Amino acid sequence: MADKPDFYLVTPRMPLQAPGLNNEITELTSVAESMGYDRVWIIETNDRDAFAVATEMALATERVVIGTNIVSVFTRTPTLLAMGAFTLDEISGGRFVLGIGPGGTEIVRDGHGVPFSKPLTRVSESIDIIRALVPGDRLDYDGSQFAISGGFRLREGARDPNMPIYISALNPKMLELSGEKADGVILSHAPIEAVTSIRERVSEGAKRSGRDPQDVEICINLPVGVDEPEGISNLRKAVAWHLAAPTYDWLVSHTSYQDEVGRIRSLWWEGDRKEAAELVHDDILLTFGVGYTTEMIQSRIAAYLDAGITPIIDSHGIRKQHEKDDTVRIMEAAISGVG
Repeated sequence: MADKPDFYLVTPRMPLQAPGLNNEITELTSVAESMGYDRVWIIETNDRDAFAVATEMALATERVVIGTNIVSVFTRTPTLLAMGAFTLDEISGGRFVLGIGPGGTEIVRDGHGVPFSKPLTRVSESIDIIRALVPGDRLDYDGSQFAISGGFRLREGARDPNMPIYISALNPKMLELSGEKADGVILSHAPIEAVTSIRERVSEGAKRSGRDPQDVEICINLPVGVDEPEGISNLRKAVAWHLAAPTYDWLVSHTSYQDEVGRIRSLWWEGDRKEAAELVHDDILLTFGVGYTTEMIQSRIAAYLDAGITPIIDSHGIRKQHEKDDTVRIMEAAISGVG
């Protein structure tokens, strides 16, 4: 059971960086390490390549674990994901966690021009292939999404043949798959009220493969901001943007906010995004995230830790031209309330 939060560095919020390794992203990762964080996660959406950034972060640190949160199984083949994971394992000295998942439909379908089809099957087959390739084993695989033949293998196996692989999940079936095949599951904006159901679904999947459900770590990305008008506004926008996606319906169903989320969603997709964000009042922020004051942040982190969940502090609520300083403020507030 976790005794502290993880940190999620929202690279899409970071401005263009200086060339080389000495930049704000690597500096923030090093600061997180010095503060006592055990893991720092990064996302891949429409800004920086996750494996390239993870390489920078690994080279700038000595102890902290670097994780992808997440890379999409639709934008890379399982073989390429295995190659990237092996490379990061090599560069970091075994300090890498591969987080994979379907990714957002807007990014996959609209940004990459790739059909978003059968995400559960694609994640399942991807993890099977990655698990086999990372140790350097030869593989023949005949699935509905992928076929690998000729005893294909990576020329070198990873230092850690049992490299941790986490799956991003928002619905019961993906949670069950995580319990069945992954070392951990990563949710986003999941309320405390859903934790019992989340654990039940993970346990159901673990039973199918004869695993102990306790061996599957449950992590939740939780949005947080700085206590500044622009930071709070950006935090409300980030939560509205996530809740506007129908994929969050199952998580929302565990709360009393279905009607309000419905109104937020309608306004968001009608183009009234400022008004939609204004409907994300503090009670909603504290249900689907951890807020913006030090008291809010520390109280909500404690609640998730007490529930046996690893909270991943997701720094969406930061200000332009203050990205580094605001991120440090959030890291300090989140870590200072534990231990």
